[in-house]
Amino acid sequence: MGQRGSEGSWCDTSPVLNGRLYRLSWLVALVALLVALLTLESPGGAPEPPLPPAFDAIAARGLAADLNGVAPQRVPGTSGDQRAADWMVTQFEGVPGATAVRRQVFLVTTPGGRITTQNVYVSLPAPSGISSRHALIISAPRDTPPGVIGGESGSAVLVQLARALGTVARERPVLVVSTGGSTIGNAGARWFAERFNRVPVEAAISLDDPAGNPGALHIWDDGRDGRRALALGAAAVQAAGRAGASVANAPGPFPQIAAMGVPQTSGDQAAYIAAGIPSVSLASRPERPAVGGNLATEAALGSSGRTAETLLGALDMVDSVSRPSAGLIIGDRELRSVMSRIVILLLALPLFVGALDLAVRLRRAGVRVLPFIAALGWRLLPLVVGMLVAHLLATAGMLASAAGGWPPLAGSVPFDLPAVVAMLLAVGAGVLTWLAVRLRAIRRDAEVASRAAAGVIALGGVCLVLWIVSPFALVIALPAAHAALVVTRARRSWQVVALAIIAMTPIVLLCVWLSGRIDRGFVGSVWYLIETTLAGGRGVAGPVLAAAILIITWSLGGLVMRRVRRGLVAAGPYKPIPSEHERQARRGRRPLPSLGRRRDRRRETTGGPTR
Repeated sequence: MGQRGSEGSWCDTSPVLNGRLYRLSWLVALVALLVALLTLESPGGAPEPPLPPAFDAIAARGLAADLNGVAPQRVPGTSGDQRAADWMVTQFEGVPGATAVRRQVFLVTTPGGRITTQNVYVSLPAPSGISSRHALIISAPRDTPPGVIGGESGSAVLVQLARALGTVARERPVLVVSTGGSTIGNAGARWFAERFNRVPVEAAISLDDPAGNPGALHIWDDGRDGRRALALGAAAVQAAGRAGASVANAPGPFPQIAAMGVPQTSGDQAAYIAAGIPSVSLASRPERPAVGGNLATEAALGSSGRTAETLLGALDMVDSVSRPSAGLIIGDRELRSVMSRIVILLLALPLFVGALDLAVRLRRAGVRVLPFIAALGWRLLPLVVGMLVAHLLATAGMLASAAGGWPPLAGSVPFDLPAVVAMLLAVGAGVLTWLAVRLRAIRRDAEVASRAAAGVIALGGVCLVLWIVSPFALVIALPAAHAALVVTRARRSWQVVALAIIAMTPIVLLCVWLSGRIDRGFVGSVWYLIETTLAGGRGVAGPVLAAAILIITWSLGGLVMRRVRRGLVAAGPYKPIPSEHERQARRGRRPLPSLGRRRDRRRETTGGPTR
């Protein structure tokens, strides 16, 4: 409870964190979480087609061998890519019932400059010639990363499926597309989706080397905008089961959260999902860039081809497919997008309640919080300047710029001398900016009666904005936010260390997950994440909010560590308005003159004694 201080002002002697209110908030959140888990439901699926699949694996293997002989390497913009495109034109010309073969030639900005590549596609109208039902897209990336030989199975299965689809009855028209630029930000699929945005499309299937490696079939349903095609993914799993193909186990909750909080995928399905089209990729590897391999076997081609044929047949029968959304799969049940956001809000509820409680208490005490917000802005400015300089250096070619607007493949983000120099220049710009604004930040800090309380309030506000912008990114930041809040009540040094470990755990797990996605080690994934973020490949809002959370938690942690070094932790937790003695002990110096002058003026106004 509050009490009157010796100077006649209202003081709050309770800790920064109201432990009872914090625990009560967690109790309410856990009860609500249990209720939310009761809303889990089946992600759905699709009906079984009337006819069994009749995919010709022998013919598909012949097509794969032919393409391998024509262009074993198909790096976008090279002669191999051009030969492969010409080969696709020849194959599409023999598809029965198809329209004329068309090309889409386009330019793509890459870390190495601008290159020219193309899409090749044909349309298979509904047999009646007129259909009111939306179209389906079946596509396959044609290109390969530099140095990779293989990856022909997607194009081979695509051609063989087009030949089969041209001879069977269908309700929906089908667009058959060989996309270029898949390895440079899925540029071909993005280009096609944008140019055909006036054609209503129900769903899209991408064949990303689905038979390149023996083993289970992998189904990718991640987008690059935090959404997923969960319903179509469930239909793909059903189709694989009906076709007799084995499917790899679905990722657990944290990989799903990481994939939506920090999107990272190399599949063309991401481009279709970004356009609002439900899409999945059928692949023979986990969700990572292609590495090549031996020519696909007939068994693997047959398994993937039958799965794609069964899925297309099922989609031809359904009335509609659920649009992409930000949901989670827990076990074999789906937590819908709206409920996912509510669950994340409940996990952050104790933080928001604690921040609101502090805001009310400080307002009652007449303590201003805006100076801390201003100080936070000055501390954030060096990071923003560093990011801006890094973006400019990426434009100049010293850092790997975005590929087609999205983060490039890991192979295009080397750890070389120009990149290191560019990173040092960006860091140097940030340091120089900090030296220029440091006094202003300190001066604004000196006007804050309680940096800890103001920091908690600012942390709650930033986390609320992050929940609105990217709720799954907030999940990764929440442990650090809760640890920063709880650390203000720490009484032992080991408690501070334990909370620091809790705060860092999600970041470490994120880098471990990313290292699997990009097929690089832990250090390489950290470098890739930092460079692609600074180069602007991951937007602006998310990185800036993450930087704000980092600064606030670092500030709160620094306050507590100073108390640890001065032996003040055991004396009790922080209070929203510390005494003059505590303020001096924390700073290790006397109050700044500006504070003393304001105190003297206040005493003169109230008629109180002065020292």
